[in-house]
Amino acid sequence: MKQQSLVSLMLVIALAAGCATHQPPMAADGRVPAADDEVGGVVANFWYAPGRALVCGGGGILAGLVMTMTLGQNYEQASQIMHGSCSGPWIVRSSDIRTAVP
Repeated sequence: MKQQSLVSLMLVIALAAGCATHQPPMAADGRVPAADDEVGGVVANFWYAPGRALVCGGGGILAGLVMTMTLGQNYEQASQIMHGSCSGPWIVRSSDIRTAVP
């Protein structure tokens, strides 16, 4: 039992050290986000994340209806509905605020 506790402690320490040294990737243009970008990202997430959850939930219900009504024949369309509504970033980062639009 003592050996298992020691191994568990070592794994927790390794995980904590890895998380403590993690840094988000730098922007492609090398610009460091300003303080207003940080605040903008936090404020935008108050609306964006719950909105994405509603859209993903609605897409899941719609995909389930498509699968039920077609008896599973339109699997590709239901899959596209789910991927379209649930894929992509779920949070707004500070680097997303002032990125150049191509």
